Amino acid sequence: MRKPVVGVTLNWYRNEDGKVPSYGRWLFGLNQSYAELLGGADVMPIGILPVSEDYGSILQVLDMAVLTGGGDPDPELYGQIENGSVNCSRERPLWEMGFYRAARDRGLPVMGICLGLQLIGMAEGVQLIQDIPAEVDDPCGHHGKPDRPSRHPVELMEGTLLHDTFGEEIEVSSFHHQALREVPAGFRLAARSPDGVIEAIESDDGRVIGVQWHPERDFTGPVLLRRMVDRIGWTG
Repeated sequence: MRKPVVGVTLNWYRNEDGKVPSYGRWLFGLNQSYAELLGGADVMPIGILPVSEDYGSILQVLDMAVLTGGGDPDPELYGQIENGSVNCSRERPLWEMGFYRAARDRGLPVMGICLGLQLIGMAEGVQLIQDIPAEVDDPCGHHGKPDRPSRHPVELMEGTLLHDTFGEEIEVSSFHHQALREVPAGFRLAARSPDGVIEAIESDDGRVIGVQWHPERDFTGPVLLRRMVDRIGWTG
């Protein structure tokens, strides 16, 4: 039986200036934790290279897409000036928002992780909180460090896939300082942290879920991804 094919976006790393003429501006890659997430969910992963904006040719071979984590998007992309964003980028957010919109047009299930959640929200017309410590009262510690991600509880909302899967509350691995400012139209709040920050959203049609934490670094990832696959009625 064929495994479901899941397309995974890659992080964009700036190449050294001296290598750009020979190798191009960008390096593309992912941390091993994403491979472990996909392997644990028993799917066939395909890394998505941004070779063009012909999204249809990519989407036609996929059963699902995962938008992975990354750095801060340029706040101009959601109608703000810089006010706490760090080392912003435009190219990757623009490409992935186009990819996401094309996936939605085709009805392809999508899971967003950290930046992936934020790009889903931006594509749906929502702005970001640019810096949680500066804008949120008594933040619960979302950022941590790359080698020591923060861990904090999140409340899961009744009637969501997250609540159905994990119950009322879980502790998650967190590494972010930005978040959605509000829930987009056509979506519902699926999880929030004790300080009120949006931690997850789910689309009304059940085909899109975004989480602000890093499920590839904790126990939630393979279970949640497999539940997404099962929800779409995968039969092989």
